[in-house]
Amino acid sequence: MNRDSLIERLSTVVGIPVVPYDETGAIDHPLLADLIRRLVASGVTALTPNGNTGEFYALSPDERRAVLRTVTNAATEAPAGSAVVIGGVGLDLETAIADARFARDAGADAIMIHQPVLPYLSPEGWADYNLAVARAVPEIGVVPYLSTPLVGGAQIARLISAAPNVVALKYSVPDPVVFATVRSEVAAGTSSEVLWIAGLAESYAPAYWQGGARAFTSGLVNVVPEVSLRLLEALRRGDSASVDTLWRGIRQFEHLRARNRSADNVSVVKEAMNQLGLCRSSVRPPSAPLDEAARAEVRESIAAWDVAVAA
Repeated sequence: MNRDSLIERLSTVVGIPVVPYDETGAIDHPLLADLIRRLVASGVTALTPNGNTGEFYALSPDERRAVLRTVTNAATEAPAGSAVVIGGVGLDLETAIADARFARDAGADAIMIHQPVLPYLSPEGWADYNLAVARAVPEIGVVPYLSTPLVGGAQIARLISAAPNVVALKYSVPDPVVFATVRSEVAAGTSSEVLWIAGLAESYAPAYWQGGARAFTSGLVNVVPEVSLRLLEALRRGDSASVDTLWRGIRQFEHLRARNRSADNVSVVKEAMNQLGLCRSSVRPPSAPLDEAARAEVRESIAAWDVAVAA
């Protein structure tokens, strides 16, 4: 692993691909491969199979591994060139380590470690969990996923110092001030550089960019990758007018995804893809299909995207 090179490759839009299902409810792997090729051809150069938008918690162990293989193969075979692949892993520690080693052996460049969903998560326990997984795969990069403000700079700095392959943090606490504070604490607690990824996608990307994030995740990229990539370029240029135009153009759609504590996050993305003829809108529990009123809201939200794309 070349740490500096991997950080550079991750400093971009990190797409979280959906998992399409066929008419029987099984994963449609040929279509998944086509969707990955579409993303890479559109200019997306970083992908996280088995992320939340990929319904990580609704897939069986065998399905997660099959998804990883399909995405990795399609990403490296795409005519436009290979994309960096960050395989999502998590659940109990034994499973996370086994899946991390599988991802390494399958050709993934890095892993993204989901935040443990246990109800009794301690800050030190979070660091120990991520450290154990990172040490199991020293050959590839590690990107911990953090969505609780309970874990502070001290724990993150300890993890980064103890695991040189931790190259980035996917930070998903919806508070830019907390983010900036934690980032400052980490910088004071370790000499190792790490990439901060805005884990709440395009909605928070501008605010987190101001705090030092130089990448952001995206589920929207499954639908209109051009918008996400233009937002990244506008942020890099410091073009606040274009950032504002693009942000406003996707705001309604992202609001639908975040509503009711993100209950319909994946359902909204897949419904938009269905309306554009990209894949079925099918999701698995604990997600649920949208009702007609919500489908109409999605239709309305994507009608304005020609304005956003033209920014």
